[in-house]
Amino acid sequence: MKIDAINPANELQIPEQKKSSVTASGFEDLIKNFVADVNGDLLEAKKAEELLQSGKVENLIDVMTKIEKADISLRFATELRNKAIEAYQEIMRMQV
Repeated sequence: MKIDAINPANELQIPEQKKSSVTASGFEDLIKNFVADVNGDLLEAKKAEELLQSGKVENLIDVMTKIEKADISLRFATELRNKAIEAYQEIMRMQV
């Protein structure tokens, strides 16, 4: 059994972090990108459901994963909206 030497930390090759393709310059862009991502998840889940109904799906786990991802992202978007409305209402109740 061959044992390889341990490389010092400075010689280790660390893969570069994948940079996000989202370059939001402001809150509006951030929200637009978020809504677009949620919409994309929902459309992907709908296509997966249609393929499942037609019997063209070989891997049921992938279909269920896409559906659950869409469900979670939609619930998250709904909660985000609810929190934003609550914050707005709290600000409107403040006395100036």
